[in-house]
Parts: sequence; structure tokens; C-alpha cells
Amino acid sequence: MLEPPRRLLYLRVAVVAGTIASMALSHKLWLSTRFYPLTPVFPSLKPIPSPWDYVLFGATLVALALSALTPRLIPFFATLAVVLAVCDQSRLQPWFYEYFFLLLGVAFASPNACRIIVAGTYFWSGAQKLNAGFITDVFPWMLEPFLRHLPHAAQALVHPLSVAAPFIELWIGIALLGRKFRVPAVVVAIAMHVFILIALSPWGQNYNHVVWPWNVTMAAAVVILFWKTNESSRQVLFSRNPFHIAALLLFGLAPALSFFGLWDHYLSAAMYTSNRNQGKIFITNPLFERLPDGISDYARVETPEINSIDISEWSAAELNVPPYPEVRIYKNVARKICQYAENPSDARLSITSKSTVGKSITGSSYTCAALKNP
Repeated sequence: MLEPPRRLLYLRVAVVAGTIASMALSHKLWLSTRFYPLTPVFPSLKPIPSPWDYVLFGATLVALALSALTPRLIPFFATLAVVLAVCDQSRLQPWFYEYFFLLLGVAFASPNACRIIVAGTYFWSGAQKLNAGFITDVFPWMLEPFLRHLPHAAQALVHPLSVAAPFIELWIGIALLGRKFRVPAVVVAIAMHVFILIALSPWGQNYNHVVWPWNVTMAAAVVILFWKTNESSRQVLFSRNPFHIAALLLFGLAPALSFFGLWDHYLSAAMYTSNRNQGKIFITNPLFERLPDGISDYARVETPEINSIDISEWSAAELNVPPYPEVRIYKNVARKICQYAENPSDARLSITSKSTVGKSITGSSYTCAALKNP
């Protein structure tokens, strides 16, 4: 059985490696010199100009790499990471959010807080997938690479597996907390990550490269934190340690608020669920002609007079990450387009809002005039 200090050492190295890999794969996300707009926490905050954006990004990676050698440098990395997130909310990708708090858990020498973060991520990720879109579209799409090599009769398994998948992830999150089913939960979690890696790999859908390291890191973290451990669920969940309490609130309780629209989608372990806010910008031909190539490249013809820019496609293509799926982010992206408009009607943002408790999926539309003020 590994002693807690050695577990934290292995976890630190695994998380640092995963964070560096994902940040490298999404390097444009961390820079100001790009076309996809930054959305700072404070609207008055100006982007960090070049070359200082490169300096900040480089310093963050160096602090992160050195944190693998000593946990004393984790607070320095954390400070730089907060600066990056304050400058652009789009950087709060679910993997970065989890990595950030796992490293803080290491810095505070709190393995049980780290266990809450990992178990909570599995639990709420499963809960977020309990919707028709995931069952009928997302999971069957992930199964496609496997079905190509199976008899046609295997198609009958698609729906039952799609229904079971969210509950399996929910069960992993719960089972990791107790002693009785902890080992089977670790095995199932590893199998799930192997499945996801194959489904998203070049041999599968070749999609969302930035989460490949995250799946490897999560598989490593679940082994490091839960394999052959004797802590009871009470020991894992309850402590007077302030950071432990913060982890319980942020990863155990706060994600429930997302079902009421009161907590951000990506801060609630909502990955690969079709129930999310989506945004598209419709632009006239005169506005299209005024856009720089770095933006107009992502426009698609809708009608002879109207083009559209899908914000998800733009973010994925330029930054190699999905957009941070909140309405305020989409509005800010549309404001960037409106800067090139001569008339308020030259651009229109269309948003499809996710369903929440007591509220079904809704649509809304904003012209440049409506988007003028944050």
C-alpha cells in the first residue's frame, strides 16, 4: 500500500504532465494574439499585449514543470493560472479547472480532497449526461468506431449501452468513496477512459485532441488515489481542513446548481452532453467582406445574402478547444464581429439555451445594437 506522501508525489507528476500536454495542444487559448476574442472576468480588463502574453504563458509552463519537482512551486503556478483565467474565462476548460484544484490539493497535502475532486468529477459528469441528446446522438457517435468492426447485429446494443453509460459514470463516482466497491470502480473507470481514448483517437473519430492527455491523467489519478486504500467514505468526505471543505463545495455540491442555471456548465463536469448553450452568428455579405481572413475563414454560406459563423467551430479550429458554453461568452464573441459592422443589423447572434429544471430549451437573438453593452 502506498503511503499518502508517495501518492501525492505520483499524483503531482501525473497532473503536471497532463496539464502541460493539454496546454501545449491548446497553446493559442493561452495567448492574446489570436482572432477568437478573450472574455475577461472584468470587462474593463485589457488583453495582455504581445510579447508579454508569450512571456506569461511560458512562465506558467515553467512554474508548472518545476512543480513536478517540488510542491512548493505550486502556489506560484496557481497564481499565474488565476491571472490567465481572469484575463479569459474561455481558459476555464473542465480539464484545467480540475487540474488546478488537484495541484492545490497536493500543495495542501490533502489526498482526501483530491479524492473528492476526482469522484465528484465522475459523479457529475454522469449526471450531466442524463438527457435524450446524449443517449440518442453523442454516445452512439462514440460507439461508431467500434461498431465498424462488429457484426450488424451489434447495433441492437447501442441503445442499451447509451442508456447505461451515464449511470455507470455516476456509479463510479459513488463507488470510489466507499471501501466495498472501490476496486471494481477503479477497474471500470480505467476501462471507460480506454474506451474514450479509442473513440476519440485517430482510429476513431479523431476529435477533441486536447482531452486525450486528460483521459490518461484521469486513469492514472484514479489508480493513484483509490487503489488499495482503506479510507471510509466518511473519512474521504468529512474534514475540518478549509481546502477539503472548499473541494467538497466546488466538486461535490456546486455542480447541482447547474441544473438550475446557477453554476457554469464547465465548472459542473458537463462533458460530452448535448444539453449545452450553443451560439451562431449570422452576418450579411457586406460585413463578411470586411472581416479579416482569420475570422471569415470560419464563415459558412446560409443563403445568397447571409453567412454564418458557428462559435463552436471557430473555437475548436483556432484554439483547439470547445468554446466556454455560456451566454455571456457568446455575446462577447459576437461583439468582436460587430466591431466590423457598419449597420447594427449586419450581424445577429442566435443562441440556443440549454434546458434547466423548470425551463425547456429556448432560443434568443441579439443584434449588434442589443450587444453594445456587456
